[in-house]
Amino acid sequence: MTGRRNGSARPPLEVTVSGRVATVTLARPATGNVLDEAMMQGLAAAAESLADREHLCAVVLRAHGRAFSLGLPPAVRWPPRAWADGIGAVARLPMPVVAAVRGEARGWGVALALACDLRIVARGAGLSLPETGAGTLPGGGTTQRLTRLVGPARAADLVLLGRRVTGREAVEWGLATRAVVAGGVDATAARLAGALARRGPVALRYAKEAVLRALDLPLADGVRLEHDLYVLLQTTADRREGVRAFIERRPPRFEAC
Repeated sequence: MTGRRNGSARPPLEVTVSGRVATVTLARPATGNVLDEAMMQGLAAAAESLADREHLCAVVLRAHGRAFSLGLPPAVRWPPRAWADGIGAVARLPMPVVAAVRGEARGWGVALALACDLRIVARGAGLSLPETGAGTLPGGGTTQRLTRLVGPARAADLVLLGRRVTGREAVEWGLATRAVVAGGVDATAARLAGALARRGPVALRYAKEAVLRALDLPLADGVRLEHDLYVLLQTTADRREGVRAFIERRPPRFEAC
C-alpha cells in the first residue's frame, strides 16, 4: 500500500505490513518530508486503513532522508480547513504507534512525533518549534501534548524561545523513550514494535486508551475507567489465551488485536 499520487509526483508515503506490525514511511526526503496537503491526506488515509485491521498490534512511523519532517511547507502557516488532519488521524489510531526520528523534526513535524505513543530518536536529532519567531503559533496539538509530556516550564522553553532540543535531552525531559545512534533508530523502533506485537493485543489497546484518557479525567473517573476496561478485558479471547498459556507454561498465542 502506498499514499495517493499527486499528479506525476512520487507518493508522499509508503505503508507496509509485516505480520502484526505496520510501517508508515514519509517518503519525500527532497522536501524534508514537509506536511503538505498530499502528505496530510496520505497520513489520514493510511491511518484510516490501519485502524480497521484487527490483526495489527503496532505501527512504526519513520521517514526517508535526513529529516523526519520539517513541518508545514514554507508558505503555509496553518493548514487550510480543506486539508485532511493527518496528525489527528495518527493520534487516534487504537494500537500503539512508535515514531522513529533519525533527523530533524521541526514545527508541525514535532506535532506528528508527539501524536505517537513512543518515540525513538537519534542522539543528535533535533526537535524545535520555530513558530513564535515567525510571529505565529505551533499547531497540530503541539502545545497541548508537549505540556502534558514535559510540564509547562519546559514546554514554555521550547514554545516561547524556539530552542532546539537534542535526542539526548528529549529522553532526559521525558519527551522521547530512548536515544540511540542515528543508524540504529529504525532497527530499535522495529524491535520495540515487535515486542509490542508479542504482548496482549487487546490489553495494549485498552491500556493505551486508559493512559491517554488519564490526562483529561478526574482521578476517580480515571480509576473507574481502568476498572471498567479490566472487566471488559476479561470477556475477550485474549484473556482466556493468556490464562491458558500461564497454566501451560508457554508463550501466549494471541490471534488478533
